Amino acid sequence: MKNIPIKNKDTLDLLSEFEWFVDENVCNSIVKDEKSWDVLRYDFCSDDYLRAILNQGKKHSGFPAKVKGYGFNGVSLKFKDPDSDIAKKIIDRYNETIVEFSTSLMLRHNALFTVYPPGGFISWHNNANASAYNFIFTWSENGNGYWQHYDYEKKKIIKIPDKKGWNCKAGYFGSYNEPKNNLVYHMASTDCWRMTVAFVLDRSDMSKGIQEQIVEELSFTD
Repeated sequence: MKNIPIKNKDTLDLLSEFEWFVDENVCNSIVKDEKSWDVLRYDFCSDDYLRAILNQGKKHSGFPAKVKGYGFNGVSLKFKDPDSDIAKKIIDRYNETIVEFSTSLMLRHNALFTVYPPGGFISWHNNANASAYNFIFTWSENGNGYWQHYDYEKKKIIKIPDKKGWNCKAGYFGSYNEPKNNLVYHMASTDCWRMTVAFVLDRSDMSKGIQEQIVEELSFTD
């Protein structure tokens, strides 16, 4: 995964629309996964846990076992009161913001949209079940968080600290049918409010080319 500087003002303006969701009243209207919120962050973000799922090989599903955060993705979105005004507003804002942003950059599918509170995290996993070229846009309240991934070639964990505001990573999540070097075991943790909005293309050479074009656009300045 590579860090991509976001210099395009139009893109930053569109990304800023997502910041509406980082609000306690908005987040508290979402049903959270109590089983993920009750565990110790260290247990699922540690080097020991990474080694455990590396040893599982193909038995690891690809999904994260635990996520301490509020999921706004349309697939997993659940409200405490589905008929409330805030629930309807969230759905409208989600659809409007996702469509506008994805259309502007030719992005196909919103794979993840999660707001993490201080102490939030997503456990080590590899997305081998959803292999694709991808973009991961992350907003951090003050930069007090980080992403880590395992580099198979270097046999070491790479840590990428968050920066305040918007950050972007781009890369490719491999599947179990490919060389191990294509697998991207990764996790994220934060001690401030943090948001991740991720998009996937597909596995084709065409998508690789599209990804390269989007990277250029993100780095474009007037």
